[in-house]
Amino acid sequence: MDAVYYDPYDHQLHDDPYPVYRRMRDTAPVYQHPEQGWFALTRHADVFAAIFDWQRLSSAEGITLEGLPADIQPEMISMDPPRHEELRHFVKRVFTPRRIELLAERIEALSRELVASIDPSDIDLARDLAVPLPALVIAELLGIPDRDQLAFGGWADALLRRDQGVPATMDRARQASADLSAYLAEIIAERRRRPTDDLIGVLVRAADENEGMDDEELLGFCRLLLIAGNETTSHLIGNGLIALARHPDQRRLVTQDPTLLPAAVEETLRYDAPVQALVRTASVDLQVQGTSIAAGTKVVLVVGAANRDERAFVDPDRFYLHRSQSSGVGHVAFGHGIHHCLGAVLARSEAVHALAAVLDRFPRYRLISDPVEVVHSASVRGPVSLQCTPE
Repeated sequence: MDAVYYDPYDHQLHDDPYPVYRRMRDTAPVYQHPEQGWFALTRHADVFAAIFDWQRLSSAEGITLEGLPADIQPEMISMDPPRHEELRHFVKRVFTPRRIELLAERIEALSRELVASIDPSDIDLARDLAVPLPALVIAELLGIPDRDQLAFGGWADALLRRDQGVPATMDRARQASADLSAYLAEIIAERRRRPTDDLIGVLVRAADENEGMDDEELLGFCRLLLIAGNETTSHLIGNGLIALARHPDQRRLVTQDPTLLPAAVEETLRYDAPVQALVRTASVDLQVQGTSIAAGTKVVLVVGAANRDERAFVDPDRFYLHRSQSSGVGHVAFGHGIHHCLGAVLARSEAVHALAAVLDRFPRYRLISDPVEVVHSASVRGPVSLQCTPE
């Protein structure tokens, strides 16, 4: 058998990474890239343990192989304790599950409005629903004017589709980063002049009153919400729609019993995770399964592979709503521990309402072309477009 080769930037890998992941789990669970020297972990137990091990596997040098740009604002996702815990505690007092719950009716209404406006002769469920819904929700949550939402989509897209082998994508990402930061700085300044009750307004007021977060950290959190809560949720919705179209028996279960919608979202997160990989940097020399990893080395946590590990999940390559797992800990799509996704409740709510709206109007939709074209990204996975027929 030929040696397994893993390149997270490879376009062929993006089309279907799961056979490569299986070979890595079986033959090279602690994989080292032959030219670049970084490592990748693919088994569920190893990825799960690494997510918790912030003392030895640090986020402070960034969560991508490219590392942190020099001009990036501090973001919690790229911090270690103690500052990470201080900021997370501050933000959790403002970005609360209760605030998200109050959005549920609006999320449902937006989902149904978007689906109702679809022309049955020209359906693209990515363009018509999966892409605009998270942008609209995040914009409403933060208080971003409608006129600026298109720009946010472009910035998020540029930042997530970086490819080290394509310099133009890196240049676009740097420009998008600068434009986004400048825009958010203006919004923060405006909230100080004219206080509001949207999330940015509440954060600004709480930060000024309690000194819990400086302006650079405040800007970093807003960036994180806009980027992490936009494209990744779009891909969660898109991947869920693809999985249900490819598994009509499971889709039929959901249409007959809508209480299974949350299970469909959880199975999508496991089966085809919108975030495929996160990166840590070894802060000390360590060993994983007998392999030595030197301090300073990048380590890729391949979430998409861990979620298909047969050591943790029964029949892992099957999309199945009544799933059981042998590990007892479930998927790692939202992380765990100190870096568990703050927006997980919001993403789940958007995905449930989006799937419900589609299945109500188009219960037997069919993909026009399959395989579906996916985005080319080292870290996220989801459809570029999702053209369907209502059947």
